[in-house]
This record gives sequence, structure tokens and C-alpha cells, in this order.
Amino acid sequence: MRCFNGNLTNDVFKAHQEQMREEIASLTAAKMDNTDRDAWVDHYCSKFEIECLTIYPDSAEFELGEKKIQVYNHWSRMAPYEPEYYEVPGFRATCKVSYTGDPALFELTPMTHTLNAFEADRVVKPDKDGIGYLVLGYEVAQREASADGIRAHFKAEIDSFITEAERVNKDARSFNDALRKAVEEAVDKRISELDKFATIRQGLNLPLNRVEGAPMAKPIALPRKKLTFSIPLPTSQGPSYCIGDADYKHITDVIDGCCSMMEQAPCSYATFEEEQLRDHILSVLNTHYENATGETFRRKGKTDINVPFEGHAAYIAECKIWHGQKAFLAAIDQLFSYTTWRDTKVSVIVFNKKNKSFEIVLNTIQSALSEVSMQSERQKHSQWHCTIQNKVDERVMHVTVQVFDLCVR
Repeated sequence: MRCFNGNLTNDVFKAHQEQMREEIASLTAAKMDNTDRDAWVDHYCSKFEIECLTIYPDSAEFELGEKKIQVYNHWSRMAPYEPEYYEVPGFRATCKVSYTGDPALFELTPMTHTLNAFEADRVVKPDKDGIGYLVLGYEVAQREASADGIRAHFKAEIDSFITEAERVNKDARSFNDALRKAVEEAVDKRISELDKFATIRQGLNLPLNRVEGAPMAKPIALPRKKLTFSIPLPTSQGPSYCIGDADYKHITDVIDGCCSMMEQAPCSYATFEEEQLRDHILSVLNTHYENATGETFRRKGKTDINVPFEGHAAYIAECKIWHGQKAFLAAIDQLFSYTTWRDTKVSVIVFNKKNKSFEIVLNTIQSALSEVSMQSERQKHSQWHCTIQNKVDERVMHVTVQVFDLCVR
């Protein structure tokens, strides 16, 4: 099959975006009642985002079989009795190389392209693990064949596919970069149309389906990693609340300062359990924040810290003593279970009290976060900020992980 030889990417992507607009424009008031605007944006971004191609040359697998090869007979132009082609012993080699991404991109022509022919025996669509295969073929006469020559041929073919795939990806990334804004505009337009429809119906004294004041939270930017969002379901909850980024950073800075002081005198805190360590952090935090109702930072459950707003948690932190990777990941899931609002900012505060090698603890946490997070930034040697998609309800959670060494050596 011919690859990178179909319609131009821009023409296809424009049709793709128009399909998105038409689908959003067809949403009914019954579907959108009491649903979150940003949940619709996330859903359609995840549905229409184009997954770029990545080809993995190191995964190449080869097969070789014998075959008769047709070779052009130059003498046929001078002697009419000579056949135009004759057969010689040869080989047929195939190379199977892995790829990830949308296989439909192999069928498009990038806006910037070459006139080279990109031939593949077949393109196998990705399986449930997201891995697909590109199968290339090569026929060569036995007298001209060598293992190094066959490898060199396939290497050149794969390199040319990678170069052309990057040209297609460039167009796809441009589409993806503009997608969220286009989805937001389409969703907002549909909300406005439904609101106007509801207003006119109200003026005619007809029953209304749309409820005013549906949540319209501040949008979140999708991370680069592909996310999947289901169609949002109606909710009776009000608008979501979360603390601002500046306050979030200040809280984690205060915690860092407080626990760093503990690290300098670990013997003083060696007997402290999670609740006592939490209470010590609370006492420091409440010297920085106050409001008319009393303490800003309060206890909820056994070991967590929370900032309440109108009866709901806008910030939650969980204090845990290190007991291994499994317990650490369970603490994150437990932390998520406390939250009920989109965009909730949370923290996990980990204390190492028994492991003599603090670096092993940090390396284990780094490995665990790499597996579960969509984005992970190591802000300090023992502090990370990452985004993790909640497996239960698909919310994107902003998580700060702070680790402190209280081991007495």
C-alpha cells in the first residue's frame, strides 16, 4: 500500500474540526442540563484530539524467504525473441516495526512533503495496548543479497518513514494546539443558544429543561498525554472551588519550611506518629492563614489537612509515614476519595522514619509517579508537582508530593 499519499492533512483536519462543531451543535438541553461546561470541553478534546505517530526503529523484526525474482532483460530491446523479463533465484525479506499513534495519518499527505514513494506491505492497527505494526517488504536477487545490505535497505526505508511521519505530526500538532479553543467556542456557543432557547420558552410559559446556574468552572489545559473523558452526567452540586495557584504554592512552601526544620532535629520527632506530625504542621500553617470563623486549616478524618470553603474542601493534604510504593500509591487514591470537586489541589506529605537510604525512597517515588502521572515535574530533590487523572471519576488532580527524612542514623 502507498503511505503518505492521500488527501492533504489540512483538508482532512478541517473536516475533522467541522465534525466536532456539528456534534456539539446537536447537543440537546436534556443532555446539558446540570452538567459541567469544562467536562464537555474535556470530553470533546479527548475525542477529537489526533494522536501523533511515533515509529520505533529499534523494535524491527526481520523474516526471510526464498522467491523467484523477475529481472529486466536489457537484451529484449535489441532482440525481439528475447523475453522482457526472466526469473532468477532470490529472496523476499520483510521487516515489522512497531509504531504508536493514529494509523489514519499514514493515509494522509503532509502539507510539506516529498515526491518519494512510501510503500508498505501493510499497516496493522494498534492493539489494546496501543501498539501497531508497519510491515515493509524487499525483494533481492540471491547474487546481490547480503545480510548487511538487507539491514541497510530497511534502515533507510524506516528513516524515510520517520521523517515523513514527523511532517504529518507537525500538521497534527498544529491542529491539536488549536483544538481546545475551537471546542470551547463551540460549547459556549451551544450553551448560549440553549440559554436563549430556555429564555424564550420561559416567556411563553412553557416548561423549562435547562437550569440556570449550571457549573461554569475555569477551564483546565489538557496535558500532552492523551486523556479520556466520558460524557458528563448531571449533578446537583454547585460551582467547583479550589485555592489559587499562588496560595497553593505558599502552602506547600510553608509545609516545606516546617518539615525541613524537623529534618534538622530528627530525634525530637522520632516518636511522632502521623497524627502528631500532622498536628505540628497544622499549628504552623494556622500562623499564616486566618479567617473570621476560626482556624483556616482543620482536621478531617484521621490524618489529613483541609482548607474548607462553603462546606467543601478546596485543598487537602495527607500525611503518611513511608511504608513502600504500594502504600504510597494507595495514599494518593485515598486522598482522591476525599475530594468531590473538579480542580481540587492536593498534597501528599511523606515522612521517612526507618529507611537508612533516603535516596532509595526518593527513587521509588520517582518511579511510581512516572507510572501514574500524566505530567511530573521534580521541583526539588524531594518534591514533585504532577497531574494525575482520577481513575474513579476522570478528574484531573493537581498533586504536590513532599518527602522529608526523619530517620535517626
